[in-house]
Amino acid sequence: MTKDMIRVVELSDKLKALSHPHRLSIVRGLIDHTTNVTSIQNQLGIPQPSVSAHLAKLKTAGIIEGHRNGQEINYCVIDNDAKMLVTSLFN
Repeated sequence: MTKDMIRVVELSDKLKALSHPHRLSIVRGLIDHTTNVTSIQNQLGIPQPSVSAHLAKLKTAGIIEGHRNGQEINYCVIDNDAKMLVTSLFN
């Protein structure tokens, strides 16, 4: 596989992870500031298990990571491609 094709596959996988409305909203919010599951749950109005499942998918895709702060985990976007894609979609 060529380097160009590898890059296309990587971007395609990121787009798949971002393709759900809730995940897209989560990443959009996390670009501006880090936050925890409870805050995301309150903003989206969906159950905590659903938020956790979406966060797990985004973590698996390498788009976000969590940092433990006592009992809570604060999430942030670590993938520059995802930041660029989401930012360009909303500008």
